[in-house]
Amino acid sequence: MFGCLRKFRILLICCSIGLLLPIFTLSGATSRNSQSSIDSPLEANFEKHIKRQRSRRILSTTDRTSFVVYDISKNTKLVSINENRQMMAASLIKNFVMLAYFHEVRYGRKTHTSVNKGHLRAMIQWSSNPSTNYFIRLLGGPARVNRILQANYPYFKQTRIVEYIPRGGRTYRNMTSARDLSMFCLQLWKGRLPYSDKMKYYLKLKNGDYIFKHTYIPSSVAVYNKTGTVYGLVGDGGILVLRDPQGKPRPYVFIGMIEDRTKTNRKNRWQSFTTWRNRRTYILRRLSEQAYKYIYEKQYGGKLARR
Repeated sequence: MFGCLRKFRILLICCSIGLLLPIFTLSGATSRNSQSSIDSPLEANFEKHIKRQRSRRILSTTDRTSFVVYDISKNTKLVSINENRQMMAASLIKNFVMLAYFHEVRYGRKTHTSVNKGHLRAMIQWSSNPSTNYFIRLLGGPARVNRILQANYPYFKQTRIVEYIPRGGRTYRNMTSARDLSMFCLQLWKGRLPYSDKMKYYLKLKNGDYIFKHTYIPSSVAVYNKTGTVYGLVGDGGILVLRDPQGKPRPYVFIGMIEDRTKTNRKNRWQSFTTWRNRRTYILRRLSEQAYKYIYEKQYGGKLARR
């Protein structure tokens, strides 16, 4: 009798596990899919454009792409392409160095001096590597900057600062992601980062951007951004503020990163850096145009002149 009862219990447990497994498996698959794609018309257009550039061999098989477009006013993510993929940060890491500096200023451990103001402008507007290293050194080195970010801003999941920017600018070890950059922009715009207004001031200074200049986006659009470029990574990310047909400001986030880690090896640099970079910045500019057009027309009912 006890043997039969034991067999019945084992059978009941197995059946229960069998019923639960499909539920957990389906839930996990749904979660992964929702993170990798949001199935919007704009995202579909991005995917088509990227695929077309690959078919034309403007992008190689070793190029990896990552994009986020987020409408802040409507709290809606419109594009999510490989946003959690950790990539080389290049000069995009300077956003986070600036954040770590202002964090220390907020708590009185550093002073926002005229010298520091000059280095901030050089680091963000002109992307000065010596000024970046100045701040990393001021804050106690790469590991200390990294600890400041991880301890106080844990929502930056893929960002790591592990090195000063080497002489010549070939920085490959500092990492970030489109997701983290978009989170930085969103928190900045909502005033949730220390001295957000000061950081916005530096990011709004005119620079060699890849998402506004040489596009048809009108000059009335305000841009707060930082680029990142090294042989292996071309990226730009920031906040663009358009005005809807009623004249109301509508901020949105655009993050674009194109990475080819094979280019960190000198043997794989068969193309001039300028040509390699320009082909990828061209892609970022065209996709930034698509984002502007979609948000202005589809999100806010505007009408652009036909091109």
